[in-house]
Amino acid sequence: MTELQYSTVISPNDHMWNTGSQWYYDVGKSALNCVRSSLATAHVEPASILDLPSGHGRVCRMLRAAFPDAHLTVCDLDRDAVDFCAAEFNATPVYSQEDISSVSLDQSFDLIWCGSLFTHLGREQWQAFLGFFADHLSPDGVLVFTTHGRQPIQWMQEGFFRYGLSSEEQRALIEGYVKEGFGFVSPSNQAFGISLSSMAFVCRCLERQPSLRLIGFHEAGWAGHQDAVSCTRLRKPWPILDRLELPSFGAAS
Repeated sequence: MTELQYSTVISPNDHMWNTGSQWYYDVGKSALNCVRSSLATAHVEPASILDLPSGHGRVCRMLRAAFPDAHLTVCDLDRDAVDFCAAEFNATPVYSQEDISSVSLDQSFDLIWCGSLFTHLGREQWQAFLGFFADHLSPDGVLVFTTHGRQPIQWMQEGFFRYGLSSEEQRALIEGYVKEGFGFVSPSNQAFGISLSSMAFVCRCLERQPSLRLIGFHEAGWAGHQDAVSCTRLRKPWPILDRLELPSFGAAS
């Protein structure tokens, strides 16, 4: 396979670059591996791609290199990041909003990549974003998103990585995960919260989206850290179980 030729132009405002150049590019390549695996499972070759949130292009540059002819759209709350990605990676810019339902996209996408967004969402925001993504997937399109699962818990317990959280915040986060399959804290010293979500919680959320079908769940699949979840859009939605009129079954004779 020919080595991927990707842009090495970095925005001076890209805080992800502070992790080091090798790790920066490795994380982008790992995201592309997650995407390629999901596309292969679904037998999809994307002609249109949405990267949300795009940041300053850690993954976007890999998507552009891997799919040079695809129509690429970038979306983020950070307008400087959107402008940079649009200019550098030949992408259509869309500025995001705190309320995702306020974001207007006039097309659907064969591939949606959503890296490290659900890792910062509270429980009540999950369905809004999953519904938004489902509504903007083309027929048979593929959604790949990432979550915090068991790997971050291990790192916190071992003291390897603290996620900028105090001991009390880490304890509250993990306790929520253990008790309910979902933990969330909103530290005062950070702009966004931190969440932990179990496989069971993710699946329960997906079951409430009738047009999404789970096709892959790779624990710590993104750079050995975040879980990578992949879904396809169904042409005929699944029934919603809590709205089904279940048949009655007579007693066995």
